[in-house]
Amino acid sequence: MAEETRKIYKDTRLKFTLDIQSVGFSMADDDFKVVIRNLKAEKTITKGEMLVNDDDEYIFTVDTQELGTGDYYITTYAYVPDTDFDDGIRTEVTKQLLCVVTS
Repeated sequence: MAEETRKIYKDTRLKFTLDIQSVGFSMADDDFKVVIRNLKAEKTITKGEMLVNDDDEYIFTVDTQELGTGDYYITTYAYVPDTDFDDGIRTEVTKQLLCVVTS
């Protein structure tokens, strides 16, 4: 969901909670990653690079100094176990606006 309630300025360090919902998918057991990108740069964050808080929520951080200004989009890749596929995995991809960073 887009961060629309406040202005975000470059040099801000952001923190987000990720929640992937899909039939047959478990964030604790299955693999996933996110890619944060704008028109200038992108950053991939794997499951192993995320923090897990006391409530078993997955947390990722984004340093706007690293990516600069612009519209930040998040693309989420969930690798869902599914025996209908040859490799046993169904990849589900979603993309949405994460936030807008200005100078």
